[in-house]
Amino acid sequence: MKKYASFFAGMIVMISVLALSGTALAASGQLQISNAGLVILDAVKVKPGDNYSVDGQWLPAAVTYTGTDGKPYYYLPAQMMSDYFNVQVGWNEKQGSIVLGASSNDKTSLESKDPNPTKPKIGVKIGPYKEIASSGVDMKQQPSLICDDKTHVQTVTSVHLGDVFIPANGKYVIFRVTNKGKERVTCLAGQPVMLGEPTYFPAVDLEPGRTLTRAFELDSNTSEENAGLLFDIRGAAGTSEPIDVEYSLMQFK
Repeated sequence: MKKYASFFAGMIVMISVLALSGTALAASGQLQISNAGLVILDAVKVKPGDNYSVDGQWLPAAVTYTGTDGKPYYYLPAQMMSDYFNVQVGWNEKQGSIVLGASSNDKTSLESKDPNPTKPKIGVKIGPYKEIASSGVDMKQQPSLICDDKTHVQTVTSVHLGDVFIPANGKYVIFRVTNKGKERVTCLAGQPVMLGEPTYFPAVDLEPGRTLTRAFELDSNTSEENAGLLFDIRGAAGTSEPIDVEYSLMQFK
């Protein structure tokens, strides 16, 4: 089982091991366009000489610049940060700048404004995940991946967990929580991002003695770099009792 902190740190490591292949020019101060490919953790994302597609437009995948010292330097489209590392990319006209990560003016969270939300909002999509009705998943079959199975936690803070769910292991992720405590708890699900706060699906409150099942459908073409999904269980607003929950997190075909 991977906790959210470990998952987030793992994504940072991915950035540090990003490698580009290509042959630098012999002459200094020159550029080569799309001569280099892109490899992330041994997975070929772009082959040398290929272009890169963004919204149906083909762009140079990489630019290689040879400096006056003969050393090669590599440039990538900023959009690749969004596609491969789930970093929000935008443009600030006033500043004339590319913006990486959510700004303070962005509303990246879809936490419910309902003071007492008790049901998941079906159909909401964040990244490659869409929340669906749990009745649409055959949970009588054997799970393809078990991250947690009836894990019991008592805490005065909150519960954080998550994992990477690749399409090869199945298209459905199921998160089930039973509230064994004396007060309501709030159950959050969302996607971690490299820069900024996670983007959450609408929150759901769970009363004592009740069980909540949330189901998420994963796009079949999702890359491993963008397949993270996290879950938080917190004390609901206005409550003071310790959290006492039992939860399961599984993936199904």
